[in-house]
Amino acid sequence: MIVKVDFHVHTVYSPDSVITFQDLRDGCREKGIDVVAIMDHDVIEGAFEFAFRSEELLSRGEWAPRVLVGEEVRTTKGEICGLFLSEWVPDNLPPRETMDLIKGQGGLVYVPHPFDLLKLKRLKASELVELSGLIDIVEEFNGKPRLPLANVLARRFLGRHPFTRAAGSDAHEPTHLGAAFVEMEDFSGPADLMEKLAGGSISGKIYSPFASAYTLFRIRRKRKAGDRMGDRMER
Repeated sequence: MIVKVDFHVHTVYSPDSVITFQDLRDGCREKGIDVVAIMDHDVIEGAFEFAFRSEELLSRGEWAPRVLVGEEVRTTKGEICGLFLSEWVPDNLPPRETMDLIKGQGGLVYVPHPFDLLKLKRLKASELVELSGLIDIVEEFNGKPRLPLANVLARRFLGRHPFTRAAGSDAHEPTHLGAAFVEMEDFSGPADLMEKLAGGSISGKIYSPFASAYTLFRIRRKRKAGDRMGDRMER
């Protein structure tokens, strides 16, 4: 069986995302995405909740995307993701320590948007090579690079170095779900995923990073309006 996997999605548990579980379910069904990896920033509760709700629906014979529990962790040198996590990985640690914590719980180390040149903190190409023994997957295609050249550089780098590659929409709102995905044979765990991912096919289209910036602006404005309304009600 062939499945489409979006390896990089954020939910309402991220401070800059508005994707609810219903949004995820509807958006994935519309885009034909079978599996999603939840990569909320420095929190894992949303991934656990979404995975539980998905499993509940699937157990009743209803449709839902399968959810992989992950986390996008801010380290002292940029962001690193963990896949198949069973517990939270703390932020602001050195990259090697973060990777060790991911590996220690049987997870996979996934490096997102490796050549987003506008990120001041990120692992450089030489550091990716240096840490190659700990890295399982490198994101070849990200849906919202700040510079389109980022995906080109990632593809060139991966052409020279034997990392397993993947793709993710980096969606923060429902319309961007499935903007990038991997079409691959279905899998049943970390080791099986790595084996099947090697033969996967990457597809994707980029969208403007300003869309996510606008999403964050809307969230903050809505929250501020809610705070003002709460203040009036208290008075």
